[in-house]
Amino acid sequence: MEQKQPRRSQHRESMRNQDANIQQMEEALLFLKNVKGKVILKENHTLINHIFAVENFGLKHGIPPDAINVLLNLVLSGNLADSLNARLLKCLIPASEVTQSSIIQAVSLFCAGKCSANTQIMFLRWLITVFDYITCKDILSSFYNFFFCFLNYDNLCPYLCHLLYLLTKKDHVRPFRVRKLMELQNKKGLQPHLLGLLSIYKIFCPELVSLTLPSRFKSYFKSSHFLWRMELREIAKRNAGNPAGDCRIILGEKEQILSHSRKRKWNSNPLPPVHSSIWGKGPVLADNLVSNEQTFPIERLQTFPQLLDNIHRLELPAQMGSVLKSPLLLHYVNCIKDDTPFLRLNYWLAFTLHEECAWYKGNKRSKEEIEAFLETVANMQQFLQEGLYSTEGFLYKSLPHWNGSHQSHILDLISWIPMSPSSEMEELLYKPLAQLFISSSVYFKCSILESLKALLHNWLVWHSVSVERIHTQSTNMNGTMSGLLTSVKDLIHFIGRLSTLGLQIHNSNLLLHFVLDIYELVSDMYVKFSLPLVVLPPPGVFYPALLSTDCVNLNQLCYIMYRYRTNLVTAKTNERQIKAQMHLNIHSHTFQEFNKYLTAMVGCLWTSQAFHQDTHPQGIHLETHLLESSGVSTYKKAFNIVYHPALIGYSVHFYHQVFSKDKLFRLQSIKGRLWNKYLDFLYSQGLNGLKLFIESSVNRLASNSQQQEPCDLLLSKS
Repeated sequence: MEQKQPRRSQHRESMRNQDANIQQMEEALLFLKNVKGKVILKENHTLINHIFAVENFGLKHGIPPDAINVLLNLVLSGNLADSLNARLLKCLIPASEVTQSSIIQAVSLFCAGKCSANTQIMFLRWLITVFDYITCKDILSSFYNFFFCFLNYDNLCPYLCHLLYLLTKKDHVRPFRVRKLMELQNKKGLQPHLLGLLSIYKIFCPELVSLTLPSRFKSYFKSSHFLWRMELREIAKRNAGNPAGDCRIILGEKEQILSHSRKRKWNSNPLPPVHSSIWGKGPVLADNLVSNEQTFPIERLQTFPQLLDNIHRLELPAQMGSVLKSPLLLHYVNCIKDDTPFLRLNYWLAFTLHEECAWYKGNKRSKEEIEAFLETVANMQQFLQEGLYSTEGFLYKSLPHWNGSHQSHILDLISWIPMSPSSEMEELLYKPLAQLFISSSVYFKCSILESLKALLHNWLVWHSVSVERIHTQSTNMNGTMSGLLTSVKDLIHFIGRLSTLGLQIHNSNLLLHFVLDIYELVSDMYVKFSLPLVVLPPPGVFYPALLSTDCVNLNQLCYIMYRYRTNLVTAKTNERQIKAQMHLNIHSHTFQEFNKYLTAMVGCLWTSQAFHQDTHPQGIHLETHLLESSGVSTYKKAFNIVYHPALIGYSVHFYHQVFSKDKLFRLQSIKGRLWNKYLDFLYSQGLNGLKLFIESSVNRLASNSQQQEPCDLLLSKS
């Protein structure tokens, strides 16, 4: 009971303070609303007290919509001193939204020029900051030409360009506006804000903008919302919570509720809600109404049939970030032939990744917020089945500084990097990843290899989908495919180098399993993905897998060699029958290398000639006197299917099934007729890879002897 009393008293005190703040805010607004002329600041204590009350309330709870209307009218009317105008604008944090009536009156006063230039700049910065809080952006868009006319003013130009960049639609791009911007650019030099506005013009109408813009992303606009960033976050947190009581303010005849306002934090969750640039939450003026025959509001887009029926009447929102979480809009972006949505999405995403996730610049963001945003971007690319160049540029900038944070999300983004020239990827992707790979744990190495496998798979899928289109075009296919083949081959060689290095550092069956997963994909590139390329695993991968102590890895290696054989035989057959429509990038060296691997595997697993038949220069061939000096009497059989370290558990189990417990334990008894029974036993244990390899690569004679020779079906005489 003693603890409850202080809590109740604190609650009552909080409610009394809250009621007092509301009372002071109401009195301040009524006073400021009646200001009609110039107000003298000197010794005007009443005015100062009311300004202080507005500041105190705005920074704690945010300003309701009708109060925003009153304060903007006062600030832009020029009746107050600049210092007071600045104080009011700094505390003008929207509690929920900015209505169209506020925008119409404020922009009208801005254009009238009654206030000072400093106040106009502050108003533009405020307008850019609260852009997502404006309910009907079509009202603001209708003032586009008025804003454009003010570009001649040097002090307003950077902020007007930023605002126009947010408002620009294709209809706004006109030759006279392009000429005006080019004139300003020639007059003032290469100004980033003018380049930014020209860049969005070039996206919509590239034929009108002849200026060469930077190919990679550049920050065109200075951050205009530093004055309000922290305040907006705090207000959003407070209003999204569950305060002790509803905070209401009476203004005129309307009651505003502040406790259940906008729940999204400004600039921390960078994905704005879906709002078209034509329709919004509030009413639309009659002069600006657009009939259903001209456009379909994206807020009403709820089902896929609606998308199909109105696909030619949709207009993408002013902020492309709202598209990321809308599957229907992503379908729209993916289906239409116009490249404009992709270009706009790339521009928006490049800017947002740079601002929100560039930890290498020292930006401090919440880990959960960054991970949620990166996951959304990765899911969007998964949905589109296509990587964006903006994420590629972000990764290339950040990977040299990456410390492994947000691991799964960054690796997801890596798996969707678009195909680029090999020299560029070597410098920007392979080198940073190799440095991380060397010093990382075995689990991080596995994650990197999994990401590279996904990257290779996405490239191969892209090729298999587009190869039919390439066939139908009357183009030189060898020239078209050369870049793809080089990029894929270099990626596989890079994976091979990483895998060899990783297996040398860690004697890990888990890492070997991830490596073999990649080469299971690589082994089937020709047959499964129609890519005229076969790349074998390096010896640093093949021999650790062949001598592995894990039966899963050995079985997987057998399946991989079976798929390599199928692909090489198919390629050779197509080449002989002139069925291939493009030159095969498979040389005789590949066949010779495969036969050396094949001979080594058959010598190990079947003919018990592991150390004699291996002719690979990096293989396990050893001279007889060295083998005899080891003191192992049965060294020839050490790696056949009975004695192999990965299979000896199966052979012991089979031996106990066949022979009684009284019989002397001798594995060499598994021979002759038992050899075939033992093979059937292995096949029954799920070793399908071993079964496919033996049935395809070993010529089993009618003899019961285990000494049988491999069948060299692939030996190339070329």
